[in-house]
Amino acid sequence: MQSLIRRKVVLLVIGLSVLCVSFGSKASTQSKERNNRPIELTKEDLFSLPDWQHRPVSVNGFVLGMTREQALAVAKANGLGIASNAAPRTVGELNGPCLEGSCSVNKVRGNYIGIDLLLEADRVTKVTVAISEDMDPDVRKVNITREFRGLTYQFFNLYADSLRKRILGATVAKEKPEVPGAAITHVEYDYPQMGVIVRTTINKREHPPKAFDLAVDFVAHR
Repeated sequence: MQSLIRRKVVLLVIGLSVLCVSFGSKASTQSKERNNRPIELTKEDLFSLPDWQHRPVSVNGFVLGMTREQALAVAKANGLGIASNAAPRTVGELNGPCLEGSCSVNKVRGNYIGIDLLLEADRVTKVTVAISEDMDPDVRKVNITREFRGLTYQFFNLYADSLRKRILGATVAKEKPEVPGAAITHVEYDYPQMGVIVRTTINKREHPPKAFDLAVDFVAHR
């Protein structure tokens, strides 16, 4: 009788162990899948998520590492086109999609939506979101930042250095005047461990200087 009880106990322990291993493996897989799932800025408040620094970022479907073909498919599905930012050398380059280098994302036969892609070796190696006070009202109206949410919306549409420091932390500013001695200065804040570069343009004659251009690059973590 005792032998039978011991056997049942052993079988129960083995069963529970197998169940725990199975559950742990499933939870681990789900966690990895979640961490690999891109955060889409038009659907989630990126900067309010506690672990956003460790997950891929998607901007209107454009994600780092996707192929040029995949980027073109995303653009087509959203009624967008991808054009080269370089001066066209041929009629084909003028009318065709961007092949390599810096590319802008635009409405088909319409305005720029505030997204730029860097294509290198047939892959997207940088996704940039840009907005400027100097943009034409019709261009600002379709800027992708209008679709962002919560703290992420505030960051792009109500940018301030204090907000940047609160969200991303302090870092060394790299300043470069537009021309030597000019008041208009480009400032860059690099966050390599987050895969983020913040670029602004300020007028140093203003006190305090206020950013009137903002571009945020999402790049590979370094």
